[in-house]
Amino acid sequence: MERADGPGDGRRVPGIEATPEFASVDQIHELIGRREISVVDVVRASLERLDRVNPSLGAVVAVRAEAALTEAKAADRIPVENRGALFGVPYTVKDVTETLDLPTTYGSVAFEGHRTGFEADVVTLLRAAGAILIGKTNTPELACEPVTRSELFGETLNPFAPERTPGGSSGGAAAGLATGMFTLAQGTDGGGSIRIPASCCGVVGVKPTRGRVSFAPAAYEPWGGLLHSGPMARSVRDAASMLDVMSGGGDCRAACEMPLGRIRAAYASAVPGGHLDPDVAAAFADALGVLTSVGVELCEDAPDLAVVPELFAPIAEVAFAGIGNDLTDEQLARIGPKCLQLMTRGWRITAAEYYATLQAAHRETARIQRFWETYDVLVTPTVPWVPPRRDAFPSIEAYDAKWAEYGVWETFTSPWNLTGQPAISLPCRKTGDGHVPIGLQLVGRLGGDADLFAIAASFEAAAPWDYRHALAASGEAQRAFLKSDLQ
Repeated sequence: MERADGPGDGRRVPGIEATPEFASVDQIHELIGRREISVVDVVRASLERLDRVNPSLGAVVAVRAEAALTEAKAADRIPVENRGALFGVPYTVKDVTETLDLPTTYGSVAFEGHRTGFEADVVTLLRAAGAILIGKTNTPELACEPVTRSELFGETLNPFAPERTPGGSSGGAAAGLATGMFTLAQGTDGGGSIRIPASCCGVVGVKPTRGRVSFAPAAYEPWGGLLHSGPMARSVRDAASMLDVMSGGGDCRAACEMPLGRIRAAYASAVPGGHLDPDVAAAFADALGVLTSVGVELCEDAPDLAVVPELFAPIAEVAFAGIGNDLTDEQLARIGPKCLQLMTRGWRITAAEYYATLQAAHRETARIQRFWETYDVLVTPTVPWVPPRRDAFPSIEAYDAKWAEYGVWETFTSPWNLTGQPAISLPCRKTGDGHVPIGLQLVGRLGGDADLFAIAASFEAAAPWDYRHALAASGEAQRAFLKSDLQ
């Protein structure tokens, strides 16, 4: 882990049910408003937690402790009427998102120590809303895989089952949220890279409608439009608050407080070319029951997505070829084999083939989206399997076989990167052994982010996920593997 500066003295705040490490945005604001804690207390608690847990977990790769504490001290002097929507809330960004005072390495040895000299617009928006950046989270090189093994910083562990993957590529963000290192996290999602780790680590992860959150000034539609930037949090309302800020305004948080009207939902869990784990099937059945209990009308149905994988792959490969074209010879020589394979495949695709793929993708997107003329939301598992063991996933490294296996893992997530539709992953329950979280995905129509949050908030209220209990249930497995008390 790269540290920009040293931590301050952390302390826990006595006498409150939700300690700062696991408090929601609203709880933090309430406690600060009652003068029970200060912004400095919140940030110190977050940094203390990070220093204690992260060495065993590998979730955070760079920390700006002194700068964060300096900002917290200044924030404590801001009048109440001038405080932003995320005032005093500790957050992280993924190590592919540009920041001014921390390196942006993209998880790559080729970019070790790299400084961009500018910050992403989303970081500017979060800072303007009063959130306090404490660090950057781990990602595989160039965010290229749905697991979290960095060529530069090593592997992130799943805090509930450390022998299993936390998912990826935003696995550092998900693992850090689940263990109370920070309140909010920014992630990126090119085929499920926010939602998959959210499912694996029991947090909320959102892929917004394409274009809702900007990648400016570095890019505007990276990966040919497949890549999205979105919020990750421990609650639906926190994720909604963060998305409203990241997008420069919106009504997602307000939607969380609205009663549900009539909701017509399709549901599907078939896995072409694969299988659905029994634990995932049981969790999905339970989740459908919860949705029915809050008044959602359910019908088993799904759009035909058979063509999506053959369109998705060349667009992603050409995107990596474009990244490779921008590298110096020295950087390219240091790129790891997984990314280099993607680049090489992309370089073989002709301009005419790529254009034909994009045109086919636009046609498929238009066809798929007509499904939402009948339904308000599609409900699926987030991933078809309980998180696989880290040492056995992928089960083979040969390019085509590996990506076929990853493609099954992304069965329910990658189509919406192609169509640009919003999707959210919610924790719904743990596996039968009580250790590993399982996620539920809701997919909405283009621009229907707020509608998804309304449904998600109703689901969460009916089936709340308690992080303290979840961590307690898995504490023995954590301690045995990590030799670190995460309670």
